[in-house]
Amino acid sequence: MSDKKFNEYHFQQFLKNNISRRKFMGTLAAAGASSTVINGLLSKRAYAATPKRGGRLVVGMEQAAAQDSLDPTHYWGTGNILMGNCVHDWLVNRGPDLNAAPFLATSWESNADASSWVFNLRTDVEWHDGAKFTADDVMYSVTRHFREGTESPAKAYMSTIASMDRLSDHQLRFNLSAPNADFPIVLSDTRVQITQNGREDFTKPAGTGPFKVVEFTPGSRYVFERNDNYWGNDGPYVDEVEFVGIPDPTAKINALLAGDINCILQLDQKAARLINNSGSSYVIDAPSGAFLNLAMMVDREPTNNNDFRLAIKHAMDREGLVNNVLKGFGSVGNDHPIAPNSPFYNTELPQRTYDPDKANFHIKKAGLENTPIDFYGSDVAGSGGLACAQHLQQSAKKANINLNVINPPADSYWSAVWIQKPIIVSGWDARPVPDLIFAIAFASESGWNETMYKNDKFDQLMVSARSDTDFESRKAKYFEMQEMLHNHGGHGTLGFRNYVDAASNEVQGIAPHGSGPLGFYQGPRTAWIDS
Repeated sequence: MSDKKFNEYHFQQFLKNNISRRKFMGTLAAAGASSTVINGLLSKRAYAATPKRGGRLVVGMEQAAAQDSLDPTHYWGTGNILMGNCVHDWLVNRGPDLNAAPFLATSWESNADASSWVFNLRTDVEWHDGAKFTADDVMYSVTRHFREGTESPAKAYMSTIASMDRLSDHQLRFNLSAPNADFPIVLSDTRVQITQNGREDFTKPAGTGPFKVVEFTPGSRYVFERNDNYWGNDGPYVDEVEFVGIPDPTAKINALLAGDINCILQLDQKAARLINNSGSSYVIDAPSGAFLNLAMMVDREPTNNNDFRLAIKHAMDREGLVNNVLKGFGSVGNDHPIAPNSPFYNTELPQRTYDPDKANFHIKKAGLENTPIDFYGSDVAGSGGLACAQHLQQSAKKANINLNVINPPADSYWSAVWIQKPIIVSGWDARPVPDLIFAIAFASESGWNETMYKNDKFDQLMVSARSDTDFESRKAKYFEMQEMLHNHGGHGTLGFRNYVDAASNEVQGIAPHGSGPLGFYQGPRTAWIDS
């Protein structure tokens, strides 16, 4: 029997519950199957069996914060986005191939130069309060991202909508200020979710999503119940979902193994082997373009000195970060936000490597050799964030760079540290096209420009590339933008990281997705309990 047939036979036995998870893993391992093959089959099982209704999903997330909100224009972190996805839906989803996929919109079509787009909407969707979903809801909720006074992080790219035309109850046209071939994927951004026409109170909102709000007390308790009138055909299956903030990674893992929770949002990579060997839980691993990074603010000391920034970039042991911190669940970066698997990745830029001598040259030139520099890190930025800071602290010592790592309270990291302190660890989800990360994190006028990088030429290239329908021309512009950030920006890529989550064996139905954790934030909808 070939290895493939051997693996498939035992997979079918496991799928039918004829053998235990532990025996399945042990048998394949003894036969020489790699951990990659075994984990791939485990993930396949999680999505292959027949779903059942009932039970509770209890998700351990990075924290419960006072700023948590069910207003999509105010989502601030990974856990908040996951909770919002329980209540609200996108107009456009992303498929496993990361391309735009129908959701509340069934189809779309542009004019010749992609400056105008007509979207057709589902006709069978109701809000949780029984009202019918229409184009009016789309127009109102979209406007909330770019109206005067908005604080939405999506403003940078949603403000390219010049006007909208209501063509019927379930059809509308978007007129853009400039052509954008990627416009449908823009509408799949994690914060561009559809809310009710006129809705401004989000304490207990009615959505179109798979769950209704039972309790949403920011910083405390979050409980949602199944929406039995949901329009989709892939869930929801569980009766109830509860989200629990557990800032300490070890405590979160212990809670999963003890059965206090049955799902972890963003597992500490160091615990992956422990989880897979537990016999009671498994790892959900999705390669992606998400990354952990240094955000060095170019408008204040000491990070306004490019020699200091270059010193830090050369002091990063990138291979060590991926192997020792991310435990191989990722890949090295090159000080810009575009992942190596992107067709727009700049292959002409030399890969920056760990070079203590160059780092020392630049730190001396900056006049900061051996000067203590406060440096903030936290797993709130992404699993492994604090360990990345500590790893850099050690590798920088060889260049006489003295970094003082500070781990601030988790519940104030985004409000008191991010875009406040000169040098911190940050993290971003994967974006399927460069424009979505350039516009939100590097455009001069973006409220989420964490490094305060402002460059007129960069902004002009961004707008030009957005409307350029010639692939090679567009690619050349994105190459130039990456080079600008690589040489002069305040962004240092610590590593591109896989989305690594975990669940107990009873939790099935969560498929890995390269756009976000827990199946691109849709795990609560597709999950079911195999009791």
